[in-house]
Amino acid sequence: MCKLTLTAGLCLIIASLASSSRLVCYYNSLAENRAEDGRFTVSDIDPNQCTHLIYAFSDINNQHQLVPSSETDIQRYQSFTGLKTRNPLLKTLLAVGGLTFDTTKFRTMVAAQQKRANFILSAITLMRTFGFDGLNLDWRYPRGARSQPRDKQRFTQLCKELKEAFVAEGTATNRDRLIVTASVSAERATIDASYEVAQIATYLDFINVLTFDFHGPWESVTGHHSPLYRGSRDTGDKIYSNTDSAMKYWRDKGAPSQKLNLGLAAYGRVFTLSSAFSNVGAPASGPGKEGHFTGEEGFWASYETCLYVRKSTIHLIPDQRVPYAKTKDQWVGFDNNTSLDIKVSYLKNNNFGGAFVWSLDLDDFNGQFCKQGNYPFISNLHKLLVPDFPGLTTPTPTTTTPTTPTKVSTGNPCDGKSDGVYTNPDDPNSFYNCAGQITYIQKCQPGLIFKQSCKCCDWPTTTTPTKVPTGNPCDGKSDGVYTNPDDPNSFYNCAGQITYIQKCQPGLIFKQSCKCCDWP
Repeated sequence: MCKLTLTAGLCLIIASLASSSRLVCYYNSLAENRAEDGRFTVSDIDPNQCTHLIYAFSDINNQHQLVPSSETDIQRYQSFTGLKTRNPLLKTLLAVGGLTFDTTKFRTMVAAQQKRANFILSAITLMRTFGFDGLNLDWRYPRGARSQPRDKQRFTQLCKELKEAFVAEGTATNRDRLIVTASVSAERATIDASYEVAQIATYLDFINVLTFDFHGPWESVTGHHSPLYRGSRDTGDKIYSNTDSAMKYWRDKGAPSQKLNLGLAAYGRVFTLSSAFSNVGAPASGPGKEGHFTGEEGFWASYETCLYVRKSTIHLIPDQRVPYAKTKDQWVGFDNNTSLDIKVSYLKNNNFGGAFVWSLDLDDFNGQFCKQGNYPFISNLHKLLVPDFPGLTTPTPTTTTPTTPTKVSTGNPCDGKSDGVYTNPDDPNSFYNCAGQITYIQKCQPGLIFKQSCKCCDWPTTTTPTKVPTGNPCDGKSDGVYTNPDDPNSFYNCAGQITYIQKCQPGLIFKQSCKCCDWP
C-alpha cells in the first residue's frame, strides 16, 4: 500500500514509474571550481528532473578503499543525498573512476579477493554513512595493447562480489539493497578487451553506455562526436563509431536491453577549420577555442554552444541525425531538441532502459544563455522519457510518513497565491499547501522545519564535519567512521589519519553496528 499522502496522485506515480524510462544524470563536482556564471554546486541541482543522480567522482586509496576525492566532498555528499528530501523517489549514487582516473588503482584493487573485499566493505560504509543508494563503477579499462584477459575477468568478479555483499548487507540491516551499476565504453575494441558483457549484466542493475566522443578535434577532419547512425563517409572501423552500433553491440553480446542506458552529452566538440569547406569531413587544424566558462579547448558546454552559435545556421547531418553549426572558423557538433527527440524515439523503439547525461553543470541550468528556461537539455529529456514521473516539488520528509494536509476552516493565507507550498509564519514545523486558492496546513515530521529556500522540510541545523583542532582519535585507524565515546550524538569520521567530528541529526545517535545514525 502506498503510504505517501503528501502529493495527490503519488501512488499512481509510483506504480507507473516501473514502466517509465530511466533518466540518469551525473553531477561533476569539479564544476564548483568554475568561474562566474559557470560555477555549479549541489544547490543548483533540480532533484525533480532525473530519476537517478550520480556524484562524480570518488577515489580509491592505497588500502584499496573507496574514499572521497577531497575533504570538501564530505560536505557535498550530505547536501547531495539530502536532495531526496525534496524528491522521495530520487536515487543517489556515488561514482568511482572516470576518464582521467589512475587505472592502476582499479587494476590493483581487483587483482586479489582480499583487496576487493576491502573495497566493498569501505564502499558500503561510505554509502550508508552519507545516505547514497548505490555505487557506479566508471570502468573503461584496460584498453588497447595494454589489455589483459584477466583484468576483465576480475572486473566480472568484482561486480559479482559487490552484488552479493549488497544483498547480504541489505538483508542483515533490513534496508533497501544498495544499487550496483557501471558506466562502460562504447568503442568496440575496448568492449572486447574490457568486459565479459553477459556475465557482468547479470550482476549490474543498469549499464550506462558512453555513446559520445566517437569523434573529436584530436582528428584531422570534422565529425560529430555523438552520431546516432553510421555516416556515409565512414569506412573501416569507423563504421562502428556511432550510438546505434554501440548500443546494439552491447545488447547482442548479452546485456538485456532494459539494463542499457544510452549516453547523451550536454556539450559539443569543437574544431578549428583549415579551409573554406565546412561540411562533415572538412579539414581541421586542431581543437576549437575553449569555452569561456569551461576553459577546455575543443569543448563547449551546451549553454556555451547556445551563446556562440546563436547567429549561425544549424545544419542537420541527414544520415547521422545530429546537428552541427559553423561560426567563423569554428565547427561544433552537438545535440539539440530535434536530435534528442530522435534519440529518445530510437531508444524506446529498441526497448532500451533509458538514457544518462554527462552532465548537469553543462546544461543551461539557470536559463540565461539559451533563453529556453532552466535546464532546457535535461528538461526536454525528462518530458520525453519520464512523463509519468513529473517531478515532486512538494516537500517530503525522509524519515517517516508525511502528514495528511488539513484544510484551513477560516481565513485564506493562499488568497492571491499560485498553487504551491509556502511558509507558515505561525509555526515553523508546518507549511501552507495552496491548491486552487484553497489553503491546507501540512505538518513536517517532528524535529523538522519548513524552509522556503528549498520548499522542503529539513533539519534546523546542518551537520557539516568539523576538523578536530587538537589530538587525533583517528591515529592508527583506517579511513571510516567510529564511535565518539564522549558524545553519542556524534561520531569520528577518519580520512587520511585526519579526524573530523560529525553530528547526527537531532534525536539520532551513532551506532557502530551499522556505522550509521539511527533512532535510540
